[in-house]
Amino acid sequence: MSIRKRFNEIFGLGDRVEDERERFVERVNQAIFHQIDTDQTQKFSYEMLFDVVCFELGVNANDFPQRNFGRTIYKSILPATIRTLTKDDFIKTLLVLRILYVWFKVTSNPAENQEWLSGWIKNVLDRCSCDIGIRWKEGSFYPAGAEELDKSLIEETLTWLTDYPDERKDYQRALECYSANQSSPDVIMNCYSAVEGVTRNVLGNKKTLDNNKDELLKKMDLSDGWNSILATYVNYAHNYRHASPERHKIKERETEAYLYMTGLIIRLIIESK
Repeated sequence: MSIRKRFNEIFGLGDRVEDERERFVERVNQAIFHQIDTDQTQKFSYEMLFDVVCFELGVNANDFPQRNFGRTIYKSILPATIRTLTKDDFIKTLLVLRILYVWFKVTSNPAENQEWLSGWIKNVLDRCSCDIGIRWKEGSFYPAGAEELDKSLIEETLTWLTDYPDERKDYQRALECYSANQSSPDVIMNCYSAVEGVTRNVLGNKKTLDNNKDELLKKMDLSDGWNSILATYVNYAHNYRHASPERHKIKERETEAYLYMTGLIIRLIIESK
């Protein structure tokens, strides 16, 4: 628990989410961005990194004035700071952190650099005095739902899918789609694909989830009531797969519920194996 959060509990105080998000950004600026663009520029190949971040953001790196770095006769010229790009905006800060994590995959020490970045992000999140509505998992940010469900049915599901790389990618795409647009039908379809793929893997066939339902229920050794639950899960996805664009509207809470249900079903299937 952060010092500020404990202090607030003792004195019965509370912080607004907007205020705590601003503090999150400032901590990222100090603990992460400053290390990358000032203190350890050589380690992180900052000149190339700056170009990559600008490209991903869709801005021209040449539009940002360079800066003198150092206080001796050995001054060097470096690109602008990362903060110049984010302008302390919360969403842009999250996006840049994600870009950095992906970029670190192609650096000389990918595992070390990604671990360093993830460690600092978790450290900064732990210092928040209230829930600022995001979770960091596997190198990506996701919108936060109910904390207990997020941990059991979102975060841990990614761990359960370690041995199912294709289905893990489907589930991650569902989470990324949810992060970008919480009412996107793409969330539903990627969830469905993940469950269908795990089912095929466990049952050792290439049947559709429709045609695998009976064998799957037998494999999971669940009561008959789950037959209707699984049928509803399948039919719900079919409504969005075959519906017209006008019917592709879905409420945010329904999308979130489908994500949670997907995590539960995946766990049940894998446990049956």
